[in-house]
Amino acid sequence: MPTRARRKQTVANSLRVVTPLIIMAGCLFALTRQADLPHIHDLFILLGQVPAPHWIGALGATVLSFWALGRYDAVAHRHLRTGVDDPTARRAGMASIAFSQAVGFGLFSGSFARWRLLPQLNPLQSAQLTGFVGITFMTALAVICGLSLLIVGPSLGMRASGAGILLVSTVACGLCFLHPEWRIRGLRLRLPSLQAIFALALWTLMDVTFAGVALWLLLPLGHDIGLGVMLPAYFLALGLAIISSSPGGAGPLELAMLTLLPGADPAILVAGLLAFRAVYYALPAALAGVVLLWPNLMRRRLPLPDHAEDDYLGSDVRPAASQPFVRPQAETGVILQNGGHVMAFGLNQVAMLDTPQISAVLFDPISGRRGEIPDALRAHARARNTAACFYKCSARTAIAAKKQGWKVLKVAQDAILYPAEFSVSGSKFRQLRRKLRHAEKSGLRVEPAWSSLPLVQMAEVDEAWTRQHGAARGTTMGQFEPGYVSIQMTCLAWLEDRLVGFMTFHRAADEWCLDLVRQLPGAPDGTGHALICAAIDAARDAGVRRLSLAAVPDHQFSQRFDGGLRQFKSCFAPKWEPRYIAAPTWPQMGLAIAEMTRLVHRPARPEVEMPQANMPGFENHADVAENTVAAKWTA
Repeated sequence: MPTRARRKQTVANSLRVVTPLIIMAGCLFALTRQADLPHIHDLFILLGQVPAPHWIGALGATVLSFWALGRYDAVAHRHLRTGVDDPTARRAGMASIAFSQAVGFGLFSGSFARWRLLPQLNPLQSAQLTGFVGITFMTALAVICGLSLLIVGPSLGMRASGAGILLVSTVACGLCFLHPEWRIRGLRLRLPSLQAIFALALWTLMDVTFAGVALWLLLPLGHDIGLGVMLPAYFLALGLAIISSSPGGAGPLELAMLTLLPGADPAILVAGLLAFRAVYYALPAALAGVVLLWPNLMRRRLPLPDHAEDDYLGSDVRPAASQPFVRPQAETGVILQNGGHVMAFGLNQVAMLDTPQISAVLFDPISGRRGEIPDALRAHARARNTAACFYKCSARTAIAAKKQGWKVLKVAQDAILYPAEFSVSGSKFRQLRRKLRHAEKSGLRVEPAWSSLPLVQMAEVDEAWTRQHGAARGTTMGQFEPGYVSIQMTCLAWLEDRLVGFMTFHRAADEWCLDLVRQLPGAPDGTGHALICAAIDAARDAGVRRLSLAAVPDHQFSQRFDGGLRQFKSCFAPKWEPRYIAAPTWPQMGLAIAEMTRLVHRPARPEVEMPQANMPGFENHADVAENTVAAKWTA
């Protein structure tokens, strides 16, 4: 490093150390000028007026405050995916915060303490963890201060400031939901999930509230400060003290409290702050110092991690292409494109989609026992700070989840056909026969594609369809991509030598499921009906027992999202099977519905290498485990 740059770095480091000390000295000097502070002997006399039950209550409030801080650190570890189990993270978090808030210089002291107590973390990870905790804590504290100003602000301007803070925080939460990842000059920034944000806000509120209660209990008798007045003042003063980075917040905290509580007796307030520093700062710092000297004390007799008793056989993440060809639902093949994977909870395999907000099991389990999956799924989601849910599962899976206390809602109906029994004769197929006659009169030729696909023409049909209907939906519905459609069963519709439409179907040993439906604008009437009938005939010839026409919405708002799907599929008189969404709680249910809606209507477009005119067709294969798909995005 050049000498000039080294000098600049030295000056910057010195300022980081000296500035908090200067702030502390300046605040203490201003404090002596602003208030008539009592003599030290008088302070001890005032402290003697604090009843013993109040000291005990303050100790209890301190314990609860640090308990909340430990939970806060556990959430941070899960977000950064450090791999540290919750009990260890909580203990290390409490000790690190007790140490850093007493000595000041939060980023440095907190990073050192976490690195010392968690040897599995390197210094950079410890700094990242400390920075994340500091930034999110200050953000949550700002929201709490905004809420306090809105409720008890003494002037209209302060109430307006509080409302502004809450508005900005609401917009920020919306951005975290809509844009969970940001890339800034090649740096990938992953924002906390809404589940993590609400958890961090809750633990912050508990921490500062119990700390404020401890301070209020330690005020000498005779004060007339109500708890409702004390807490907002303490919240604001704490924020200023943290920003100053002075050791223990000394100076800024006292000056801010005296400024925000002008009617309080300075002697009583300073005496209470002195007792508060002894109980809330000095005692936890002493215990943290012992733990830092002998870190093994923290690691003794640790309880098992939460839900460890349920994880008898462990879990394993497997690639999407590993799902077996023999599986209950062919539609799980959609995870080949949407960033999903196969998750094995012991012997139970599911099609899993892990997104920034939820951990969703799509459709029914691939294998295993339904009753064993909800608890394992809930633990998996908790480890990611996300909401757990089953999406578009059958009634049997929904019942298994409901028996374990999960909330269940009906969201769709799946249209099921049985090719061996299907016939277009009878009055209920009158409309279908009319559509098929229209297609036949137009000269339409429909055929299944078993060996190769006209990918160039299919891409042109998809492009024309997209221009007419807008961007294709995704996540639980496929998007056109050559490698993806090449492993599906495809039916093609031709007018002479021109491709005017096609449909693709997910394939499993005993079921096919409709996926892509694409037609050129102006395609002959009945093209879609003819393609379905061709697929039914092909399934019958292949010995496939079930053919799913995929689900249609079935809830109180379903008419807005139907788009004629139910009417089209009803032409084939299918058996309608209900599909459900299940989540452990109603808030998680709401978050899951919102996230799935976002992903379906705003999917990432898979990377597509468009086929060239001389590009040969792809061979179709029966087993998806032998195929990989070129889509390169994650939910």
